[in-house]
Amino acid sequence: MDGSFKLTPESLKQICKDHKLYTSCPELNDVLYLQCKGIEVLENLEAYTGLKTLYLESNDISAIQGLDALVNLRSLYLGKNIIQRICGLEALVQLETLDLSDNRISTVEGLSQLQRLRTLVLANNQLATAADIQQLEQCSSLVTLDLSGNKLCEPAALTLLAGLQLALLKLQGNPLVSLVKHYRKVVVSSMPQLNYLDDAPVADQDRRLAAAFMQGGIPAEAAERQAIRSEAAAAAQQQRNNFDAMVAAARAAPAPPHDPMRFRAVPPGESDSDDEGLPASYIAQKHA
Repeated sequence: MDGSFKLTPESLKQICKDHKLYTSCPELNDVLYLQCKGIEVLENLEAYTGLKTLYLESNDISAIQGLDALVNLRSLYLGKNIIQRICGLEALVQLETLDLSDNRISTVEGLSQLQRLRTLVLANNQLATAADIQQLEQCSSLVTLDLSGNKLCEPAALTLLAGLQLALLKLQGNPLVSLVKHYRKVVVSSMPQLNYLDDAPVADQDRRLAAAFMQGGIPAEAAERQAIRSEAAAAAQQQRNNFDAMVAAARAAPAPPHDPMRFRAVPPGESDSDDEGLPASYIAQKHA
């Protein structure tokens, strides 16, 4: 630890100065950049009560501590450290984004107080069983979850995840992706609100095909695919019909002919006659 970067009031003040942040009033800062410093211990952050975003990636942090005063924190980035347990977050009830990727976490815990948590990144950790991620059921606001690159191998984990109202889920790099037959169809059919799975979006068509496959296998999926094609063709034909009807209506009731003089403005007191101001002899000859 002797050679590590220590968080002291002086070093924090210097970091704020380097990033053109507030130095004399640390509570006014809403962001603090502490990534890639070699930090081992989180300390002396009590004065930074206004922080909403804290970057702590790529350090040597082994324990989450010293953050209780940061009650306004919305986003906390702790990826690429050596954290083994999720703890010390109980006071951060405003937290919405938590990144703990590339650590050594083997169990999801310590999140039950974070009822506003919407995005959780736990990629490349040591999660292996359904029991390891069971506390995710207590994260009622979670919509984005990244569990890629872990060791999840139990199909029961998919059953647990299906109970969450996720819009984005990443599971690639886990053994269960190859162990579960028809993995993508199983996940998409069990999570109708999902918009993104792993590295590909989930469209309404994907949901319909997955549901059909789960109910009746390949024949049902093929029938549903044909139904989708028929619906698309019918919608396209309806658009053509609507356009043709619009053209026919326009031809049946054509617009009045264009009058280039209909917007001509005549100043008050002036005649709108084209002969205004012309010599009398010219006017007589013009109308002869």
